[in-house]
Amino acid sequence: MNRSASASAERALPCLNSNNCIETANSGEIKQLPSQYENRKAYTLNEFSTSYKKSTTALEMNVKAFIEAFGLNKVGFLTLTFADDVTDPKEAQRRFHSLRTNFLKRHFSEYVCVYERTKKGRIHFHLIVNTRVDIRRGLNFREIAAGRYSSANPALRQLWALLRENVHKYGFGRTELLPVKTNSKGLARYVSKYISKHINSRLPEDKGYRLVRTSMDKKSMWKVANSNFAFLSKGSKEWRRKLKKWVEQVESYLNLVAEWKHRVALPSITQDNYNTVLAFVLSPKWAFKNRETIINM
Repeated sequence: MNRSASASAERALPCLNSNNCIETANSGEIKQLPSQYENRKAYTLNEFSTSYKKSTTALEMNVKAFIEAFGLNKVGFLTLTFADDVTDPKEAQRRFHSLRTNFLKRHFSEYVCVYERTKKGRIHFHLIVNTRVDIRRGLNFREIAAGRYSSANPALRQLWALLRENVHKYGFGRTELLPVKTNSKGLARYVSKYISKHINSRLPEDKGYRLVRTSMDKKSMWKVANSNFAFLSKGSKEWRRKLKKWVEQVESYLNLVAEWKHRVALPSITQDNYNTVLAFVLSPKWAFKNRETIINM
């Protein structure tokens, strides 16, 4: 094997011969954004919109529930940076998926992850992870802050070694795993600030990439919130009024569809079950597909 082929093989990330984003024809190529990052401006991307506020609120709720579920001593704050200056979200996503598929699922199967771009354009990840073992016992946080790690217990040291020996295989560099210093409420606020930091540095290429992602088990009891909700406001109140009027007009039609298509009789549509009923009869995207009609009621 020649040198160039050898170098290409070394750069390729581990894959599982399956249909996922860590396995592509050009998986060894490292693509970066243009160097003129600092000169690019997209003002609308850097606004703290309602969508981001929802993500922040849901994140805070889930982080608090996460710590309550696993206990403060078995929760760690993990920061993942890349070995090189990754600025392309597609490349960052490819490496993260490789890490998740081959490493996180085995060692940190429960996590909440926040994607962040720094002011210089570099991408990294912050995770709240379930360590399964007590990594907090005996730790002196003041000593750690001063760069002295002698108070770290054997369980924490073992996880440090595990990360140090493995993350480089997936294109990552420096990592930091520490126990949670504050309570669940304080950590929730601390983690959510990374959304604000990311928004200030967001690029058009970041559109479509989730700021917050979680481990894949949808049955996890700590997942108490998502961003599919509306804040109480004048606009949301008006939407609900029009939605109620629209439902009253189409309810008889929905009953006919349910009887003809599904052979079932619909229950009365209420404010508690309307989303479930409409998704069942029409489509999970019923609100999007009927938005204009509802707004013009």
